[in-house]
Amino acid sequence: MNVSNCVLILTILLFGTCIAKSNSLVDVQPKHTKELRIVHASDDPLLELRLLQMLDKKDFFRLETLLQEKKAELPRYIVLYIEANLQNAFNQTEQSLQTIDKLLRNYSKSLNDALLYRIFVIKYDNLFNQYHYKKAAEALKIAIDKYGHAVDSVGVAMLREENYNFVKSLKEFPVQKMHITTDVSIPVSLNQYNHIIINVSSGEQSENFIFDTGASNVVSEGTARRLGIRILDSEASTVGAVDKKVQLKVGLADKLWIGDLMFENVAFKVMPDELLSFPEANYVIHGIIGFPIMNQMKEIEICKNKNITVVAHPRKGNSRNLFLDNTMPIIQFEANSDTVLFIMDTGANTTKFSANYFAAHNV
Repeated sequence: MNVSNCVLILTILLFGTCIAKSNSLVDVQPKHTKELRIVHASDDPLLELRLLQMLDKKDFFRLETLLQEKKAELPRYIVLYIEANLQNAFNQTEQSLQTIDKLLRNYSKSLNDALLYRIFVIKYDNLFNQYHYKKAAEALKIAIDKYGHAVDSVGVAMLREENYNFVKSLKEFPVQKMHITTDVSIPVSLNQYNHIIINVSSGEQSENFIFDTGASNVVSEGTARRLGIRILDSEASTVGAVDKKVQLKVGLADKLWIGDLMFENVAFKVMPDELLSFPEANYVIHGIIGFPIMNQMKEIEICKNKNITVVAHPRKGNSRNLFLDNTMPIIQFEANSDTVLFIMDTGANTTKFSANYFAAHNV
């Protein structure tokens, strides 16, 4: 492939790393700088404060470097706590789970309830991204029921309604699998809103879905029935476009094809047809392929010649400039001698700058 034709190469797992957009787990977490006031202080509490402030700000790249430099000066439980967060952000799910197990086994008494809440939420996120739904539900239940009192009640309620009730509905679902033996090139197109469109098939029926890095797997109820996706009731809900609570159902596709890629046991959020239809714009969303499928693709090349290539044997590169804010890929760029973070959302149709960045750089 001619690399000059590629506009994006996304490697999700190898960095060691609805319509409802997934709410950021970080946004509903306690602030670590507040938690520090009630945890055991080290010989250098200012260093701990600095590191936890960087964690709050998602300054993961510099935090990782500084942690390696200062590890010997910090309590072991603080090192493990930060490492578990970093490994989760870089999508190193198995390493993060191992770090969490070590932290809980040896240092649980050193952690206050707010930090324990955070750790069990991260454990849930790791397990969910490995498609171990039952274990993920168990971890999130511990976070909410046992330690939720120590953090913001609004965030806990949101986590219960949107995340726990959804994953609880999946707990008997088998693990998602992808079958690939060689590089697969998948044709795509752009719709009138510059969304990437990709064809999804159940074998007998097919439909065009949006390929959206910033979303969950979503399907309209009518499309789910046409494709033979099993639909189950769920207690989960999400907030719609006009801040109205929307009840979700859960769908399971036993087999699903995207080009020559075959997936098994794909979970979807199933939404009422009317919520994905926009008659004033003559626009209907049949479904969205989001992070849970892309995560298993591992390395994805999105190119100008209107195809997506999924690499069978991903290459481990030297660069490391991507992390996940829940499921949203965040990419670090060097721009005008400045280091900036951009959300990589293929479901967006424009590039946006923050007001502060725009004002500072006269973009």
